[in-house]
Amino acid sequence: MKEFILDASVGVKWLFKAEEGADRAALFIEKFERKEIKIYVPEFFYIELANACWVKVRKRLADIDSVVEGLDRILALSLTPYPDTELADVALENSLRFNISAYDGLYLALAEIYVAPLVTADERLLEICRGRFDFIESLHGVSL
Repeated sequence: MKEFILDASVGVKWLFKAEEGADRAALFIEKFERKEIKIYVPEFFYIELANACWVKVRKRLADIDSVVEGLDRILALSLTPYPDTELADVALENSLRFNISAYDGLYLALAEIYVAPLVTADERLLEICRGRFDFIESLHGVSL
């Protein structure tokens, strides 16, 4: 079974269907529900999604009911979470070494642990990691 690490930029596309790449992101859910792939996320993934919901509601780009319902759907997927406490030191090391957020460093650490592709829609992260890691892949280019 193929395994993937997905960052919150992919999860946000599950919540907001109008986002560019939402259809591509939805393929991960479909394959996951058919048990064709396994998805790992740090526990923090869900807080990042909750924050994205808050931002969209605050900017009046989404309503409260729809974001709560969307987040509940994602929580019900039962993705495989990994404890953030076990990743914090490596996340910090990655963030300092590569000048990325500790959040992004967290996803890199998880991808290293599972030796699985880290899939992201974050163009900045892709650019920073280009040539440094062979396991980070664009949402638009990853092979499912």
